[in-house]
Amino acid sequence: MGKLLYGNDIIYGYQHSISQEIELAGLGLMTGEMCSVRLKPLPENSGIIFKIQDEEIKVSQNTTSPGFHNLCLKTSESDIMYIEHLLATLFAFGIDNLLIEVQGPEIPFFDGSALIFSERLLQTGLEEQGEMKKYGVLLEELEVQEGKSYIKAIPSGDFSVFAEYISPTGKSESFEYNLNTSFADEISPARTFIYEQDLKNVIESGIFKGGNLDCAVVFRGDEPINTDTRFPNERVRHKILDFLGDMFSLNLRITGKFFIRSPSHKLTREFIKKLKYVVV
Repeated sequence: MGKLLYGNDIIYGYQHSISQEIELAGLGLMTGEMCSVRLKPLPENSGIIFKIQDEEIKVSQNTTSPGFHNLCLKTSESDIMYIEHLLATLFAFGIDNLLIEVQGPEIPFFDGSALIFSERLLQTGLEEQGEMKKYGVLLEELEVQEGKSYIKAIPSGDFSVFAEYISPTGKSESFEYNLNTSFADEISPARTFIYEQDLKNVIESGIFKGGNLDCAVVFRGDEPINTDTRFPNERVRHKILDFLGDMFSLNLRITGKFFIRSPSHKLTREFIKKLKYVVV
């Protein structure tokens, strides 16, 4: 197994790719089709690149967009859906250069978390490369807000996310993630969730053809009804997972202290659009 990165080495230091190929397959949430991804090492300064058939697309703000409860990669034919859990894992593991070959219209959803991505990367490990990492530095405070949801960032030489989630009943959950937090243990297992009152509409709409009770936690109020939670505050941890994935659509890690409350993919995209004015 190659080396793994911890602490500030995730942002600073030398670039990394994976030590060997990884292949994963599973059902897509939206389509219900069997989908697969093959992760391949790339040389330094390549960035994160998706390959769909013969088309290669580098991850960037211009090639990604928020979809229906997910982050999409824009291709010449259609969007590749649900890339955020994989991108979050690449962010947290400090992976800078990677080719992601996709078969199917979306990334496999698995159990609604990033656990399988973390497990495979822990097994495979990373390879150090010969160039230094590229990162962005936040120069001034930035905040976006929509209703009770917000994202606020203040300059710092480190990276951290303090997250709060307010449920429909008003219950608050919180968690803080930083570069010394074990993403594999504390964030990647946190699953997608839905509320019982919304589940009927989702089923009737048929929009999630691959959805089942094994790929999300269903809540009645603040109590899970289809499975036990993996953490007492699993919902807010999943919000951090999505936030990390959305942020890595920049193909760049930004230093700063981030404070978030129940952000949507759309709100995070608005925040990212404004980052270019305050980051060097």
